[in-house]
Amino acid sequence: MPLVILGAVLLLLMLLQSYGYRKLWDRGLAYRAGFSSKEVFEGDRLFLREELVNNKFLPLPWVFIKFQLPSQFIFVNANAEPLPHNIAGSLYAIMSYTTIRRRRPFVCQKRGVYNLRSANVAVSDLLHNQEYNKDFILHGELLVFPKPLEKCEKIDLLFKQLDAAVLSNRLINPDPFEFRGLREYQPTDPLRNVNFKATAVAQEMMVNIHAPTAAQRLVLALNLEDMDAPAELHEQGIRLCATLGEHYINRDAHMGFHTNGRCWTQQQTIRIDKTTHLPIGSGASQLYRLLECLARITPRVQCPPMAEYINQLTDTQQVYVFISSYDGADFREAFNALEERGIEAFWIVPFIE
Repeated sequence: MPLVILGAVLLLLMLLQSYGYRKLWDRGLAYRAGFSSKEVFEGDRLFLREELVNNKFLPLPWVFIKFQLPSQFIFVNANAEPLPHNIAGSLYAIMSYTTIRRRRPFVCQKRGVYNLRSANVAVSDLLHNQEYNKDFILHGELLVFPKPLEKCEKIDLLFKQLDAAVLSNRLINPDPFEFRGLREYQPTDPLRNVNFKATAVAQEMMVNIHAPTAAQRLVLALNLEDMDAPAELHEQGIRLCATLGEHYINRDAHMGFHTNGRCWTQQQTIRIDKTTHLPIGSGASQLYRLLECLARITPRVQCPPMAEYINQLTDTQQVYVFISSYDGADFREAFNALEERGIEAFWIVPFIE
């Protein structure tokens, strides 16, 4: 008789826990994931942040969360060594009214734009004989900028040739609208440069520093119409753009950017493809815009001919640097015609070491 009663009690408990999990398993349950940074460079280490919330009295002993991650994400250990299995899932046991947070380090090996879209949460009851599933929408975009190329003999030689055209040709007179900072007054400074507010604060004569006016401006033009070139050669061209942009913007040059490659951005849930033209600008904000454009370039997509863009150029006050592995007759003819129109231009062929 006692065994019958015990069996009945156990059966009742099993039915109650099964009914309770079936009705309440997702009540107060929330899952969120995101990146520790919004922008990184290729090869940088960052974290995937996960948060699981169980805001009810019912504990969840078996919670398995899985979502799809790009193959370019390589999870690493504390010593930044790659893990043998790149598992895009997590197993949790979470008690009632509890929040669990985890940080999983990883490295993104390739430039691009990455989004977290959804995660599937699977929950089992205490006896692990019933499973319940729910999808959670995730929000988060990661921009992976191309990493500038390391300095080498070829890069140094390239800078020497371009510096003469981009940096050396400057006017002697400073630009009164290009303010760079303050310094102490010297006897040779004109009185119109005295900053009286700064002088009152510092209790000594201070003058404004103005940047010199560049006689010519730089435009980087990235040509990606060579569909037969290896993908890595295109990536090297993109990295070379980032290298040149960083070098000259950090030296106060005014720089613009144009590519016939397809770039994409996302407005709400609509993906928009477009070619990119970045107007002339300077400073850290211009470098950020350049890197963002380079990160959003979609590889291996049919591009309009760069010759069409070259044939429209008329500004002789700008230096054009074309980065192109494509050397078709139309491109060569358009490039050679620039000299006849008095436009200074350079053609750089990206390389793979």
